[in-house]
Amino acid sequence: MRAAGFRFVRQEFPWEDIEISAKGDFWDHKWNVSAWAKYDRIVDMAAERGLQLIVRLDHPPAWSRAVNSPAHSFAPPDRIEDYGDFVAAVVARYRGKVRYYQIWNEPNIYPEWGDQPVDAAAYTRLLQEGYRRAKAADPDCVVLSAGLAPTLEMGPRNLSDLVYLQQMYDAGARGYFDILGVM
Repeated sequence: MRAAGFRFVRQEFPWEDIEISAKGDFWDHKWNVSAWAKYDRIVDMAAERGLQLIVRLDHPPAWSRAVNSPAHSFAPPDRIEDYGDFVAAVVARYRGKVRYYQIWNEPNIYPEWGDQPVDAAAYTRLLQEGYRRAKAADPDCVVLSAGLAPTLEMGPRNLSDLVYLQQMYDAGARGYFDILGVM
């Protein structure tokens, strides 16, 4: 990748794979190892190859939502503060090693918003929490908003990325990301 001129790699750090069983539990009980181990290796391998990671933070664990069906596996958590705690834990752990963090992915389409109608104001609250907590953990980190899926649909399941972005701004997104993510 480096030889081809790539300098960045966008890598998922799924919340459900790091804080698996319960809030504050960063242990993979199935394999009896630290849930961080895999991601520590990814961070180290990227650095060894001269690549910078853009860490995507989404995929909440089942314990974070009252509705735990597979259809809702990408739904935001019931308590935004739980997501903020996760963001803070990741950013603090990789401070000085990872600089870029993306808050969620494609929240303007229903599969990425838990198979429910999209909600730009709710995503903006999640973005604001993620931004505040990331910056508190590492003031030098760079926060990307979720890349919005390109679509012309007008809701309720999918919403035009341009309309959704305007709704984000209307809900107060300005100042809560350093880079606007787009697809």
